[in-house]
Amino acid sequence: MWNANTEPDLAGYRVYQCTQLPCSRAAGTAVLLVTLGPVTSLDIGTPTTVQHYIVTAYDLSNNESLESNVATYTPPSASPSPPIIHVTPSSLSFTVMQGSGNPSPQTLTISNAGGGTLSWSATGNVPWLTHSPQAGTEGGSITVSATTDSLAAGTYTATIMVSAAGASSVLVPVTVTVSAPQRTRPPKPLNLQVRSLTRRSTQLK
Repeated sequence: MWNANTEPDLAGYRVYQCTQLPCSRAAGTAVLLVTLGPVTSLDIGTPTTVQHYIVTAYDLSNNESLESNVATYTPPSASPSPPIIHVTPSSLSFTVMQGSGNPSPQTLTISNAGGGTLSWSATGNVPWLTHSPQAGTEGGSITVSATTDSLAAGTYTATIMVSAAGASSVLVPVTVTVSAPQRTRPPKPLNLQVRSLTRRSTQLK
């Protein structure tokens, strides 16, 4: 059951079904289950596995609204789906030149691609790579910063591990490349050749 849309040109509703989270058309996980008229309920029967549902409204011109909140059905005999950690992007890369300061921070986005509640924590493995926050619930973002002032020129690797109870941990590799500053060559000295001039005197007779 859902709240009725009060637009005067409402034609009906479309109900979409998902077997996993996130449940949305944009994520490609939502499948159209049924197209309805202007009613506000649907009998989904008794699925044997966990199912997720979203509803949209459409008008007489077939324009479709944004999606509703996700409604989840869990059968009495089924165990809830465990949380699944989803992190984007899957890796980070920093590039900086010595003496130019630290590179700009980058962001990791964390979401729950499964069921239940995702209470995550993130840990790094090197002192020159920091992140904030270090823990969160459900979706969130982590700001990752590299402190490169003390690093010599070269390529460095690190890992950020995102973990949660009941979920498989995700390792995010991080690469930092520190390049040496380009040296400016001094101009070549000019090679001047000085010729001596002999002054001749002219005598008049």
